[in-house]
Amino acid sequence: MNEHIVKKFWNLMSDGMFDEIGELMEENADVWLPNTRELFRGRDKYINFNKKYPGRWIITLDKIFSKDDIVVSAVKVEAGDKSSSFYANSFFTINNGLISEIVEYWGDNGEPPQWRVEESLSERY
Repeated sequence: MNEHIVKKFWNLMSDGMFDEIGELMEENADVWLPNTRELFRGRDKYINFNKKYPGRWIITLDKIFSKDDIVVSAVKVEAGDKSSSFYANSFFTINNGLISEIVEYWGDNGEPPQWRVEESLSERY
């Protein structure tokens, strides 16, 4: 059940249906972005943040895992014009069928450092 809520969340986010995301969240839900040390207190601030975020983004769910009231997801976030992409790992807390907290870690996609390429320490996929 909890995974279904998070899957719906990401589908709505990808479709830009931000007001509908509010129906999945507690009114006083907190959303933490540790990479930028930001806290959005309440679903309205989080929804407003997403509405104002520039550009169109396509989100693809890569992995999802749940245990008790926690759901962890990994998504790929790609600019609509495919000019950039990122991965986000998110930890959702679900309370009585609603999201009460999200902690989201973002990582940039890009090329490996030149020194690792030169030393053939990894292979590209």
